[in-house]
Amino acid sequence: MSASISSGITKADRKKIEEILRSTDFFYEFEIATALEITDETLSQGTEGSGYHWMKIVDEDGLVAFANYGKNDFSTHSWELYWIAVHNNSRHKKLGSKLLSAIEDDVRRLGGKILWIETSGRPLYAPTEAFYKRNGYDLQASLKEFYGPGDPKQIYAKFL
Repeated sequence: MSASISSGITKADRKKIEEILRSTDFFYEFEIATALEITDETLSQGTEGSGYHWMKIVDEDGLVAFANYGKNDFSTHSWELYWIAVHNNSRHKKLGSKLLSAIEDDVRRLGGKILWIETSGRPLYAPTEAFYKRNGYDLQASLKEFYGPGDPKQIYAKFL
C-alpha cells in the first residue's frame, strides 16, 4: 500500500496523532496537550464549527503524518499552518513535502493567498526551518527570546 493523502480526521486518529507528536521528540508536553485539545475540538464541532482543517497521510502502518491549519480570522486571505508532523519512523520519505503541497492546494481552493508558519528557532529546529525553505517559504520575522531564553519564534510565509 502506498501512502495516501486525505482531509479530515476521525476519532480513531486521535491516539495516532498523539503517538506521532511524541515520536518526534520536538514538542513540549504543553504543546502536545494543545494539539490534542484542537483535535478534540475538531472532533466535537467539525471543521465548520472549529475552523480547523486537517490533512493526513496513511500508509501500511496507518496514520503516519498529519497537519492542522486554518484561516486567520483577522485577514481576508491569510491562512496559518498550526501543526505538521511526520512519525519518526516515516521521516525522510518526502511525506512532509507531500502533505504541505496538499495543504497549499486546499488553501488556494478555499481562496487563501498566503500560508503563514510559526516555528521555533532552537537548534533542534534547524531541519524544520530547512524543510520550510526547501518548500518555498521565506523567513518574514524572527522574534527573539519569544518561547524562552535562546528560543526565538521564526515566522515563515509563502505566497500562494
